[in-house]
Amino acid sequence: MAAQALYRKWRSQTFDEVIGQEHVTRTLRNALREGRMAHAYLFAGPRGTGKTSTARLLAKAVNCLQEDPSARPDNTCPVCLAINGGTLLDLIEIDAASNRGIDEIRDLRDKVHFVPSQARTKVYVIDEVHMLTPEAFNALLKTLEEPPPHVIFVLATTEPHRIPDTVLSRCQRFDFRRIPTHEIVGRLSFILEQEGRSADPGALEMIARSAEGSMRDAISLTDQLLSYGDDAITEAQVQAVRGTISGQAIQDLAAAMGNGDAAAGLALINQLGAEGQDLRQLTIQLVAYLRAVLVSRVSGPQARQILTDLSSEQLVQAQALAERFDTPNLARAVRLLNTASGEMRDATQPQLTLELAWLATLQPEPATAIITAAAPAAPVSTVPAISAETSPASQQPRLHSGAAPAAPYQSDAALAPGKQERPEAVTLPTAQSAIPDDQVVGVLRENWTAFLQATEAARGGSVRGALRTLRHVVASGDDVYFAFESEFSKNTVERAANKAALQDLIGQLLGRSIRLHCQLGSQVTGVSPAQPRAVESPPARPVADGPPREEVHELADDPVVEHALHNLGAVPGEVAKGRQQTKD
Repeated sequence: MAAQALYRKWRSQTFDEVIGQEHVTRTLRNALREGRMAHAYLFAGPRGTGKTSTARLLAKAVNCLQEDPSARPDNTCPVCLAINGGTLLDLIEIDAASNRGIDEIRDLRDKVHFVPSQARTKVYVIDEVHMLTPEAFNALLKTLEEPPPHVIFVLATTEPHRIPDTVLSRCQRFDFRRIPTHEIVGRLSFILEQEGRSADPGALEMIARSAEGSMRDAISLTDQLLSYGDDAITEAQVQAVRGTISGQAIQDLAAAMGNGDAAAGLALINQLGAEGQDLRQLTIQLVAYLRAVLVSRVSGPQARQILTDLSSEQLVQAQALAERFDTPNLARAVRLLNTASGEMRDATQPQLTLELAWLATLQPEPATAIITAAAPAAPVSTVPAISAETSPASQQPRLHSGAAPAAPYQSDAALAPGKQERPEAVTLPTAQSAIPDDQVVGVLRENWTAFLQATEAARGGSVRGALRTLRHVVASGDDVYFAFESEFSKNTVERAANKAALQDLIGQLLGRSIRLHCQLGSQVTGVSPAQPRAVESPPARPVADGPPREEVHELADDPVVEHALHNLGAVPGEVAKGRQQTKD
């Protein structure tokens, strides 16, 4: 005689044993206690989440002979035992996938009027009800609308959108959710303990993750792994059976991305491929892990409420890794790898597809200089928006008069796709004497890339990422004002330690101490022009007059304008007019 499968042996026998669906079981219990049972229910949700098990529990509960409704089902009365043994005639389970025609539903409609033979109520459970034909649904509709008093219908489906609205409107709907990983792990631990077996914690977690929220799939995989004959299930066994990648390999690959170490990532991908690992599964797991890192980075303390599948230790690791990334680049990496996982399904060389996506994640998107008009105020030195590194890789950072020459550096985009140069190697130029107020913004602009890299070395990628969303800068005396469109970026920069570090770095560039102020918006507002130390702006001139020819040549030397001329097809005169409007 064949042994009973674990998922059948450990099917939930009471409402307390239904894992992860408390919102369903609580409502059904209250209805049972108050005698307010509906005549038709729709159980919708992913496979293996307890829909048919709950339907059988409902059939036991409404027919249980226990006098106390709150104690039903008791699994000791003749009716409960008959349902557990599969011998109760008044529980009719129909698979709509193989009985989907109008003839089968007509037969059901004819028999539904017969009174129960053993129980108080006949319960019809129609599984995969979305598979019924339109004609079959029409035949079922009248019975659902006015059923006999001794009948309850339970319709179960994984695709509720395929059920006609006329049928949906006659049912009480309960949506079953995917079961969290930690709850699956807890249930598997209990089952193994009762079976006299054990498993490594890491192995149980791998089983739970591969089940994707399905308790039945998790128990079935555990049953398969027990066939190995060993007393304890190990991670190696799960990897061999399921083709999953170890969590440590995923963390190592994510850490290599956080360090910008392309060579280490390629080596690990090649090693896993040589071992026969499924690289598409590797990509899928890496995307899931980086998504957790992204949520940790964006949500901060609230990440625990979102990442319910992670253990406390895994969440701490994800939060620590999140500090090495800036949000835009991390989101871009997740998007690239997620796209690659789909392309790998039909790729002739899946490893090459993954390697190209891996290298692409380490190359920042090409920066586009955004030029915005400065606020027309008083003698305050302003600069257009600085949203990314605007200096070409071949151009050395420059300082105005009185400043020391800058040390050579490269922008991120210029780094080769091997081991990335780390920001610690960048030397920020130091002014030998105080920079005049009218040159403050110009110095910041010309040394922006080095400034961002020095910021990352000092305070991490989060502050650098925040600075890349900067939209406007105004300098007035010893005060420098930053305007951010993102409140998250503004708050990041305003943290005491981050702000102090930025003031020191800017002071190093300018050769004197400054005070940094942050605002929210696309323009700096409310800056008082009282006692300005910047030189006066040139007199206003009607826009129609256009800029003088010498100003056009002067603008052409500006790296931002040079980018617009060579890459965006801008016209020198128009660029100069826009700059003149800014000055006026």
